[in-house]
Amino acid sequence: AAADDPAKVWTLDDIKVRGEKVYAANCLACHQANGKGTPPAFPPLDGGKLTTGPKAGHIDMVMNGKANTAMAAFGKQLSDTDIAAVVTYERNAWGNKTGEVIQPAEIKALRK
Repeated sequence: AAADDPAKVWTLDDIKVRGEKVYAANCLACHQANGKGTPPAFPPLDGGKLTTGPKAGHIDMVMNGKANTAMAAFGKQLSDTDIAAVVTYERNAWGNKTGEVIQPAEIKALRK
């Protein structure tokens, strides 16, 4: 359970490993293993505005989804750690190299 302590501070490498697993289980079917998606229904995450722009919008999209689209809300399904992990992974996978590490505590704070 220590891995799910929202106060744990993760390194980029460690949280990316977890994020890749969360991505494979929840995002891969639509956004593809290469992050290229299948536009227009499933936009690319590799080089996408959402995954390379401000992290707040990216976190919001994963947590709350997008109305009238196929993008589901994962806020109620995924833990703080899993959301932080998958957002970090998407922002640092493929051609995306933001170097940002989203910590579970950031997600926990947004839920309040």
